[in-house]
Amino acid sequence: MSVWNPDNIKDVAESIGIASLNDDVLQGLSSDIEYRLSQVLEESLKFMRHSKRSTLSTQDIAQALRVLDVEPLYGYESTRPLRFGEASIGPGQPIFYVEDEEVDFEKLINAPLPKVPREITLT
Repeated sequence: MSVWNPDNIKDVAESIGIASLNDDVLQGLSSDIEYRLSQVLEESLKFMRHSKRSTLSTQDIAQALRVLDVEPLYGYESTRPLRFGEASIGPGQPIFYVEDEEVDFEKLINAPLPKVPREITLT
């Protein structure tokens, strides 16, 4: 039995047009996904420990993906740790989500406009 749920793999396969997968294939893919994720986590923990931090950052994971020769993820750069909130949909079924910062629209609207950049010239 794998920690990764084969039903998730089946859903992704159906979303990209693969109609039916054998149960043995699903089990094999879930084992492979679990192994690959543990590889990435082990490498990223090495980067975290080497930089003497106790919080795993997205930069650690990006470095681990680079070391493992995996295509990098774009759009997940963060200089501060993410805050996660927890919501419950039933007994024993928590859902975690990233809490968004509240934006004060009044302050944003009344802020001065940025300076207009100079025109581009070639010399």
